[in-house]
Amino acid sequence: MKIEDVKLTVFRRPDPGHGRAAMIKGQSTMKLLTEIVAVQITTDEGVTGETFSLGGGMGMAHYLASTFKPALIGRDPAEREAIWQDLWDMSRLWFPPLFALGTIDVALWDLYAKSVGSPIHEVLGTYRRKIPAYASSMTKENVGEFVEEALAYKERGYQGYKLHVWADPDRDIEACRAVREAVGDDWPLMIDVVAGYNQHEALRVGHVLDELNFLWYEEPLRDYDIHGYRMLAENLDVAICGGETNEGGLYSRAELISSRAVDIVRGDPSFTYGIGHTRKIATLAEAFGINFEVHTNPNPMMDAAGLQVALSVKNTSFFEQLVPESLYDFGVEEPVFIDHEGFAHAPEGPGLGLRIDWDFVEKYKIAEL
Repeated sequence: MKIEDVKLTVFRRPDPGHGRAAMIKGQSTMKLLTEIVAVQITTDEGVTGETFSLGGGMGMAHYLASTFKPALIGRDPAEREAIWQDLWDMSRLWFPPLFALGTIDVALWDLYAKSVGSPIHEVLGTYRRKIPAYASSMTKENVGEFVEEALAYKERGYQGYKLHVWADPDRDIEACRAVREAVGDDWPLMIDVVAGYNQHEALRVGHVLDELNFLWYEEPLRDYDIHGYRMLAENLDVAICGGETNEGGLYSRAELISSRAVDIVRGDPSFTYGIGHTRKIATLAEAFGINFEVHTNPNPMMDAAGLQVALSVKNTSFFEQLVPESLYDFGVEEPVFIDHEGFAHAPEGPGLGLRIDWDFVEKYKIAEL
């Protein structure tokens, strides 16, 4: 089986009209939700692997078309590791966007798993077929909105809630206290600061999170501040969760883990260069006795890719579902299913298991490369 073509369809999804609902720490994530590349990798045997990029739009499409597409033609998709290593080597000189390699790799895994008639988690080695899900908020306008949303998702059966806070320590502490009081002492809560604090602020908030029995404390500092992360890990009981956005995948996270700067390491097939490489990070974390928690994406196909990895991994506790879901469930026939007990289930069917709604893509297409 050989790759014959790589088709890149750029589409511009209409603004879903939620206004501030797409805000993270004062910044809009709307570009990631609207400027998308749909990727199709087709073989001489008629098997097609596909996915969506995380944002990127025309710029992402041009990078993929000019660099990675020529390197794929004629290759055997069974040789995914060899292809990945070649594209990784190319990335050193061609400097593609962070998400480019992961986008291509996910489509390759979708293609190969379809060719053998299995879901990706079975190709990786299935550990389970469902996993607890938590609701992951956008940044709210006030404390009351966090409380209202957390209670709503607890009522729906979700197994935890994460606050994307303002990165204002006083307001953040107020929100965390209010949500904890509302949901009770034992329901899992997490906080994501999106690298918003300095070290002093991070330590101050961390002591409050210890008091409130938060499950983890995510990205309080920029990922490169290994000294600061080690200080937090040594002085706090709450699990320090980091390594989400820094480049280098397995190689940069090895330093975070081995230096005991984090208690939980993050990654996902967009940020950490695809399915195979993300699975390697989970294995590295397992060897050091810590959890690997899969980061979500505002993108249903990449969410499915992360779920496929999580279902093959013992040291992952949750599937992260960004909310409100209506912002993120676009361009597919059916999104990942979360049941009334708060479990995300393996999608049915081979590959990623989700099917792109090509009528939706064609309706909003702006270019094809």
